[in-house]
Amino acid sequence: MSRAIGIDLGTSNSVAAVIDADGAPRILTTAEGSTTLPSLVWFSPDGPVVGERAREGLDHSPDLTIFGAKRLLGRRFDHPEIKKLARTLPYELIEAPNGDTWIALSAGKLVSPEEVCALILRELRRIAEAKFKEPVTRAVITIPAWYDAGQRQATKDAAQIAGIAVMRLLSEPTAAALGHGAHRGKDRKYLVCDLGGGTFDVAAVDVEGGIFEVLATTGDAFLGGDDVDRAVVENLVRDVRTSRGFDVSTDTIAVERLRIAAQRAKHELSGTAGANVHVKELVQLPSGKGVEYGRPMRRDELELWSAPLMRRLEQPIKEALARCGRDKEEIQEILLVGGMTRMPAVRREIGRVVGREPTEIPNPEEVVAIGAALEVARLEGTIEGILLIDVVARGLMMSMGHSECETVIAQSSVVPTREHRVFGTKQDDQARVEFDVWEGESSDSASNRHLGRYAVVDLPSASAGDVLVLVEVTVDTDGTIRLGASELVSGDRLQLEQVFHAGLARADVARLARQLAEAP
Repeated sequence: MSRAIGIDLGTSNSVAAVIDADGAPRILTTAEGSTTLPSLVWFSPDGPVVGERAREGLDHSPDLTIFGAKRLLGRRFDHPEIKKLARTLPYELIEAPNGDTWIALSAGKLVSPEEVCALILRELRRIAEAKFKEPVTRAVITIPAWYDAGQRQATKDAAQIAGIAVMRLLSEPTAAALGHGAHRGKDRKYLVCDLGGGTFDVAAVDVEGGIFEVLATTGDAFLGGDDVDRAVVENLVRDVRTSRGFDVSTDTIAVERLRIAAQRAKHELSGTAGANVHVKELVQLPSGKGVEYGRPMRRDELELWSAPLMRRLEQPIKEALARCGRDKEEIQEILLVGGMTRMPAVRREIGRVVGREPTEIPNPEEVVAIGAALEVARLEGTIEGILLIDVVARGLMMSMGHSECETVIAQSSVVPTREHRVFGTKQDDQARVEFDVWEGESSDSASNRHLGRYAVVDLPSASAGDVLVLVEVTVDTDGTIRLGASELVSGDRLQLEQVFHAGLARADVARLARQLAEAP
């Protein structure tokens, strides 16, 4: 059997880890010696460039250098946040034929977020294979706990394109608690807050005797370090206009250079009260002379500009506690995960909401990947005494025709879980029954995410109401949804067809996997 690794596929950075033979976790380092791989892909004239080397593309080809692809995975193009995001990115987003969000490169070339993430996953796989001198084809991959079914499937598709079989999709807060070593300490009631480059996840997790039980998960799928960077850039663009007389708001190269400088200053301000924003050449004058830009930036300025984002941390925390019926006073430890939790304002705001100081984790960018590696070891049987109990982040609903959505699997149900619904024929000799599957909690379909339309076909001929179709819905441990159909009375299996679905078609995933396997 080939080697398996734990992967934290991040919005800004990705990490791979393993558990050594002596049981110690080890982060795999890149060719540059870093423990993190920038989640960055430059589609250069010579082919895709991934990671640190792709930063070159940010400077002169920002429209061909893709960052933050994880935020686009499994996302419908008509989502309001995607519309807002599209206005700020240096590369172009377009609507795919199936309604998903894709990326437009030059010369009419289109790529899906799954393909971009597959290139990042393949790079992590190559790093691991170079270390171990053997094939690496399996992994536990972490995802935001708040990911919906479409995003989970898109992550699996990206892994398949990269030649990686997913052993399990593990929620990032659960992985963080595991990687923190909670199973080795005393029993605790944890609140895990994971703020990375693109998402904010909150999970209430109880650890008792090696059993990790997720009681509730919530989050904000569009709150992270990228949003803080964007807030800073908006203010820097205004400063350039007032101090230099240039309007660079529509200059993608200038805005991207400001974003890189803002991100660098943001990182510095986690440890100091002041930093400098510096861009060697922001714009070029008609004469060919470059215009340099620089200004000091204080921590209190960063906190002022990002204050509206900090306020958004409160609601998911309160929702997580409400869903599991827990008072904040019952929380015994707050675990902060993700690079953005180094920002003092983040730690301060979360501490204020919960009413206690968060635990300092020395490696917030690495702990999730370590948790994924521990889950690999658990699944392979090399470590024992750990049991993970997770829940569905969103409820599953069904509807027929124009009827209201009906709950099939409730939010926060423990997985794996299985439920069913029975549909009867409405007409004599009815040959098929169609129904829609939704993710959400509302009886109004417009408030839910449409997962697909399905048809049970080739029904036996009978009078109206005599054929009863049982549709079984299963959600496995990593949130994957499976459907099956049978005739209620006889128990005979019935054919189930998918009339509409979001995401890449199976044939396209297989084709892209073959193409990437053959690529240099």
